[in-house]
Amino acid sequence: MKITGLKIRAVNIPLIKPYTVSLLGKVTTTRSVIVEVFTDQGLVGIGETDPELMFTGESQQTVMTMLASHLGPAVLGIDPLDLEDLHVRMNAVCVGNHFAKAALDLACHDIWGKYHHAPLYQLFGGMVHPRIEVMWSLGSDSVEANVADAVARIEEGYRTIGLKVGTLSPEEDVRRVAEVRKAVGADIKIRCDANQAWSTNVAVTTIRKLQGYDICMIEQPVRGWDIEGLAQVRAAVEVPIAVDEGFFSPRDAIKLVRAGAADIFSIKTTKLGGLLPSRKAAAVIEAAGHQVFFNSMIELGVSVMSGLNCAVSTPNLSAVGHALNSVRRLRDDILKTPVAYEGNYIVAPTGREGLGVELDEAKMKKYSTAEVLIP
Repeated sequence: MKITGLKIRAVNIPLIKPYTVSLLGKVTTTRSVIVEVFTDQGLVGIGETDPELMFTGESQQTVMTMLASHLGPAVLGIDPLDLEDLHVRMNAVCVGNHFAKAALDLACHDIWGKYHHAPLYQLFGGMVHPRIEVMWSLGSDSVEANVADAVARIEEGYRTIGLKVGTLSPEEDVRRVAEVRKAVGADIKIRCDANQAWSTNVAVTTIRKLQGYDICMIEQPVRGWDIEGLAQVRAAVEVPIAVDEGFFSPRDAIKLVRAGAADIFSIKTTKLGGLLPSRKAAAVIEAAGHQVFFNSMIELGVSVMSGLNCAVSTPNLSAVGHALNSVRRLRDDILKTPVAYEGNYIVAPTGREGLGVELDEAKMKKYSTAEVLIP
C-alpha cells in the first residue's frame, strides 16, 4: 500500500464560552487542522492536530505550511502501515513540529486500524478501561463565576473539577480554590493547572496553602524547561505534581523520571507528535512506576478519539477525571457519529475501525477556512 495524496484543511469552531488560561489568554475558537491521507488501496486515514504557539511555537498557519510544503511531500509513496518509517521520514525533514507530525501519525494509524478491520485500542494491546472518567476544567474567572460553574457541573454528574490558576495573583487563586472546595464539598476531586505561571518559590508557597483544600494534583507549576525547579517543587510539597508543557517526547519522560520531577505525566497525543511517540512515552512512565493523565488541547472529535483509543489501552492511568471532553466545550463538531459519553465518562468506541471517526462533510465545508491538496 502507498500514500497517494493528502487533503489538508484548517477548521475553526467557536467555543460555547471563552476559556482563559495562563500564558495563552482567552481562547474563543479551535485552531485545528484536519488531514485526510489517501492510498492506492482506497483506504483513507483521518488525522487532526490542534497547535498552540505557546506550547511548541506552532500555529494553524505553520502546520498548514509544514504539511503542504515539507512533511506531506516527504511521505508520498510510503506505506502508511510502516509507522516507524513514517516518523523516521518526518524527522529527517525537520526537527520539532510535533503538532504537524501528529496529524499524519493519526491519519496513518487510522489506516492501520481500517486495514486490520479493528479499533486501534485492540492493536495497542486491548482494552483495559471500557470507559474513562472525565473532568470539567474551569478557566480562570471570578470567584463567583467559578463557584457557580463548578456547582452546575457537579449537578450534571462530574466528580472532578479542574481549576486554571496563575492568571490571577496567588492569593486570589487560593481564595478561588477555597471557595470552590466549600461549594462542591469534600467528595469532589479538585485539580489545579498553573500552565507554567509561577517561579519555584511562588509555586512552593502557593501549593502549600492549597494543600489545605485537598487538591489531588497541581499541573505544570513552573516553566516547562525548568526540570530542576519542578523537582524542587515536588520535593517540597505533598500534592502530586503533574508535568505537561515540560513533556513532549519519550526522551523527556526519561529525563523527568531521572530528575524525580513529576508524579503524573500529561499526554496529549498531538503534543507528543502522534500516537506512536505517545505510546512509547506511556511505556516509559509505566516502567518507572508513575501515572499518566490524558489531556487535550482545545480540539475536535478526531483528536479526542485519538486520546481515547490510547487511554483505554493504557494501564497506568491517574485516578482523577481525564480531559477528554474538549468537544463538550464547542458549539459543534465535525464527526458524523459524535464522541460517546455516559454522564461523566467517555466510552470506548467498540465496533468501529481505526480511530472510529467519519467526517461530516457538510460541517467540514461550513467550518473550513483553508484547503490544500497534495499532489
